[in-house]
Amino acid sequence: WDDALDALALSIANYSTLLAPALVLIGAGLAEAGDALFGPLVRRLESLVRFAAVPAVVPAALGPDAGWRGAAVAAFQGVGVPVGSS
Repeated sequence: WDDALDALALSIANYSTLLAPALVLIGAGLAEAGDALFGPLVRRLESLVRFAAVPAVVPAALGPDAGWRGAAVAAFQGVGVPVGSS
């Protein structure tokens, strides 16, 4: 678990250094880890991120459905089907 947290934190820290996001969403089953993931992850980010603000790290609002919903939207857009709220 610690190795996975370290790898995820390093990846987000590198991303944060390059693009300075204000927010990072964690979705799918990983988000269901809750405080066991988010607390240690943010603490690791605070020690790794040097040249940008540490982004807020939160679970995706769609929870475990975020991945397949995003893939469906991308597929529809890829074939020219408009996607959006009506």
